[in-house]
Amino acid sequence: MPTTLFFVLLTLTEPLKFGTNVSLTTPDNAVNQVQCILHNMNMPFELKSLSWLRARREVKLDRLDGYFTTHLTYEMSQHGKLSSPIYLENWYWFTHPNSINVDPKKLRYGVVRGSYQANWFKTQNITSLVEVNSLEEIVNVLHHHRVDKVLLDLDDFNNTADNLGIDASPYQRSFYRYVPLGVFAANKLINSHPSFLDKFDETIPQCAPAPFYLSQGEQVQILDKLLTPLEGLISQPIITDTVTQSNHIQLSKKELKLADELWVKEVKAHQHGLAKKMLLIDASLYLKQWQTQFNGIVTETILIDKQGKNAAISKITSDYWQGDESKFSLVYKQSIAHRFSSVEYDASTHHFQVHLSLPIKDPQGEHIGVITLGVDVEKALHSFNNIVLN
Repeated sequence: MPTTLFFVLLTLTEPLKFGTNVSLTTPDNAVNQVQCILHNMNMPFELKSLSWLRARREVKLDRLDGYFTTHLTYEMSQHGKLSSPIYLENWYWFTHPNSINVDPKKLRYGVVRGSYQANWFKTQNITSLVEVNSLEEIVNVLHHHRVDKVLLDLDDFNNTADNLGIDASPYQRSFYRYVPLGVFAANKLINSHPSFLDKFDETIPQCAPAPFYLSQGEQVQILDKLLTPLEGLISQPIITDTVTQSNHIQLSKKELKLADELWVKEVKAHQHGLAKKMLLIDASLYLKQWQTQFNGIVTETILIDKQGKNAAISKITSDYWQGDESKFSLVYKQSIAHRFSSVEYDASTHHFQVHLSLPIKDPQGEHIGVITLGVDVEKALHSFNNIVLN
């Protein structure tokens, strides 16, 4: 989604002025999130069209107070700060079916002028470009084979192709990366309104879009890689015996609450007394060793008993009781064979993760617990597509 947004603060009574090169009538896009955030902040605003390149230039000239972008470039870091992510794009390479076997050095790339993808192409020194002015044009030039390859948000490509009456299925698609979008606030705005960015970030959760889930194809790719090893793991006696032993230790609601509160308190204080003790049990050491075969694709493995308590962990978890979380509650004693959570963005590591959960059953088929994997989505999909992550 080649979105660009800027704003000017004229006086305390005049509206913020925003610009975007995405249709203002498009549903469920980043512009909708910004509109919601500013509305909840009781800040009047106006929207108009403006390219990303022009917005950046206007900021440098001290005529604008910011723009909407995917990342904070080194060039712009001296001119302001970026908000927390407000929207998530899913970038894929789309290749014309007649260009799949073309020498990569001879590929003709297409891009929407002034888009984030156009800026990224420059950072990668990709120069064989055909530049157009809109999503409709870029999908059309790919369809008519005037270019071999384009980089677009998955939903943008599918929706635009559908609107144009183009069958999207023949185009080879390959995951590139998830791209979190935020609002860049220029020094001019921050200096005149120091609390703007903090208040903006605080309001983001009120306007969060619907959870972002993996596509069916992405789920299949991850399951093809992880499901068989995971089923083998939960059949190991060290796993079933550990969860069975944990099930024999039943805690009252009060005891469970106190244990969870102590765990959370220690983790926040970086003491990790209870967590470190659990990390040293045989099953936890086994989980830690097991996940090393995936070279960072599996980020954590949690064995959960029927009460929702941690029974074994490969790394320290933020809490002890998982019983109120969907990775447990929507899997334990449910008829499903497995479940993927929504995609979560970890601001501290700048990684995107999903949880893959499976029920654990005894030989009679009775549910005795749940096992959950944390999966680094980008590493997983890049590994399966044999793409190097820049």
